[in-house]
Amino acid sequence: MEKSKRLFLKSKRSFRRHLPPIQSGDRIDYRNMSLISRFISEQGKILSRRVNRLTLKQQRFLKPAN
Repeated sequence: MEKSKRLFLKSKRSFRRHLPPIQSGDRIDYRNMSLISRFISEQGKILSRRVNRLTLKQQRFLKPAN
């Protein structure tokens, strides 16, 4: 394909993998408010996995234990 034609094609979506906001050494604990405050809304609700970019396992650790 000529270079001039390539300029007008839509670029494909980049599938770059985002790093999770919780690193392996971080402890998810109720006392670690600096970490937990990143994942709750202004109303005090836990944000969804899609918004937080958390794994399922990490999201389960965030929920309160009853």
